[in-house]
Amino acid sequence: MDEVEFRKYLKRKGKKPGVVDRNILSVKKFINFLGKEITKATEQDIDSYVEEIEKRQKKSAKGALYVLMNYYKFSEDKNMLYYVAKIREERTKKSRRAFPLKEFYEVNQEHVKKLANIGIKDVEQMLEAGKTIEQRKQLSQQLSIPEEGILTLVELSDITRIGYVKSKLAALYHRAGFDTPTKIAEYTSEELYEFFTKFVKENNWDGMVPNPSDLKYNIENAKKLKEIVEK
Repeated sequence: MDEVEFRKYLKRKGKKPGVVDRNILSVKKFINFLGKEITKATEQDIDSYVEEIEKRQKKSAKGALYVLMNYYKFSEDKNMLYYVAKIREERTKKSRRAFPLKEFYEVNQEHVKKLANIGIKDVEQMLEAGKTIEQRKQLSQQLSIPEEGILTLVELSDITRIGYVKSKLAALYHRAGFDTPTKIAEYTSEELYEFFTKFVKENNWDGMVPNPSDLKYNIENAKKLKEIVEK
């Protein structure tokens, strides 16, 4: 591991000194477990390391996996990054709640309340209840919500399927015209970063442009997703 350059990378990402030190220590623990250079680590090594943490140490491996994601982003090892991210995502799904509709950035809260009254409170429920044109039409008639308002919440919910896109970031994707994961999948991270940089500037968007490494992760995830929203 090139510790000096990895430290510089983490600092550029805005990590505080204590967080940087913990990342370095965690990667060193993984290397000690491997007994070889980290560049020679395999997917099977990741599986064995997770088993060591979860079964023998009886701890969650999510923290260690997150650090390894940081490292593989730094080292630009795409294959290992996506494998580690997939393993971590599987564990995160088991412990996290579905994202609540009310936490989306600047959505119509009256619409959200009406949906909540019939049990539609999160993105998973929204997608299940509004993925077809007929479903949205029925919800519109039942709740006196414009179909366009329901579609907006469905599209925002759909965007969250690419991972690590919540609240304000989902709104940025949506307002920029990326109302479905398949549209995101058509871009490279460089193209998407350039697009968002221009969009944020021209529209006075009150928020930051996603960094290229996160965009790359989102794009790769988007490529794996099928269209589920009928329009």
